[in-house]
Amino acid sequence: MARNLGLEVGVDVAEQIRVEAARLFHQRGYGMTAIREIAEAAGISSSTMYHHYRNKQDVLFAISRQFMIDFNDALLPVLNDSTRPPRDRLDDAIGLHLKISSERHTELLSIRGNRGALSPVQLDTIVGLQATYQRAIRDVVAAIQGPKATRGDVAITTLALMDLINGVCQWFEPSGRLSIGEIADHYRHLARSLVIGAAP
Repeated sequence: MARNLGLEVGVDVAEQIRVEAARLFHQRGYGMTAIREIAEAAGISSSTMYHHYRNKQDVLFAISRQFMIDFNDALLPVLNDSTRPPRDRLDDAIGLHLKISSERHTELLSIRGNRGALSPVQLDTIVGLQATYQRAIRDVVAAIQGPKATRGDVAITTLALMDLINGVCQWFEPSGRLSIGEIADHYRHLARSLVIGAAP
């Protein structure tokens, strides 16, 4: 019988559910994972599970929303710090982006692979959070490229840059030859070439 984690001091049951659900969604797939299995993995009863989330879709939304809130809370202050040169802000943001994506790759991949399971309203919320981050990247790209850059040039460069750094989580292996920090160094150079090379 599952123990009642909600009675244990210091245990964030909702967070534990999100962690275990993300792992199961990533390993087994969203469609193949049952609420009962998430509850068992989290060490709670199904009734406790339903106390926190109405259904599996709400769990996926909670994983996606919390990840993006945490991600933006970490990245936006770096990107929006107008006291620092835009190139430095972009360098730091790339390193932080890759670090978070590596540390929380299970959540990230479970989100990316199951976006279609969210309701339209839920998806709009996630897309809105992602758009906030992308706008901050775009503003830094615009600052680097200068006033001669057109809106179209900045938009295309930003999309290319996002494709570049978002792709790392698909292939990075912590046990591989390069650490995530070393990969970040390579990607900073690639990003500089992309952004500065695209400047008019």
